[in-house]
Amino acid sequence: MKKKTSETVITEGRFYTIASSNGRVLEVANYNPEPGAAIQLWDYAGAEWQQWTFIPVGTDIYRICNRFTGKAVDLCLSGTADGTWLHQWEPNTGKSQQWKLETTPDGYVRFRSVLADKYLDLYQAFSGNGARAQIWSDNEGGNQRWLLRDVTDKNAIRPSEAQVEKKLKEQVEQAAKEAKKAAKKETKTVKKAAKSTTKTTKSAKSTAAKTVKTTAKKKAEEK
Repeated sequence: MKKKTSETVITEGRFYTIASSNGRVLEVANYNPEPGAAIQLWDYAGAEWQQWTFIPVGTDIYRICNRFTGKAVDLCLSGTADGTWLHQWEPNTGKSQQWKLETTPDGYVRFRSVLADKYLDLYQAFSGNGARAQIWSDNEGGNQRWLLRDVTDKNAIRPSEAQVEKKLKEQVEQAAKEAKKAAKKETKTVKKAAKSTTKTTKSAKSTAAKTVKTTAKKKAEEK
């Protein structure tokens, strides 16, 4: 089934790259197959994790799914505020995965979130490798304009199971390091708070003792 939106033709079952004006494309970061993996910009390498299919869910409204992972572009925690990150998640019928395709007079496409009514955007308008995808209010900027290219019939790179396993292991190890670092920081904060509390308690006890002593002295003098 073909769906024409202005000059852009979307064909169900075909795969496309979603490119910024500098040619870099949206991809699943580190070809991570897990839910929650970030959506970012990177140089195109002909890889499956850089290719997307459009599943129609309404008039010019689509769910955008990754060719390699099969997961859909989704609003993190179903957020609707400017700056909400985009990640991939298991496909569902929620509006956080629904995108309205709008074309511009010069042939670009913009993706408007049905849930948030904001546009697929690049963080701080950065367009280099690693730029994170987010949503932002309409600003008609170049960081909200995209080009679609059908790459279904091109040979696509697909990582081996060993590569995926290695990458997942690296990510788990990195997450463990970050968790350990966060726990260490939390421990320092707790110790600091405990030390401050102890100091305050000692000060309060000292003040109370002085007050009792002063009161006793006054009573003795009154007698």
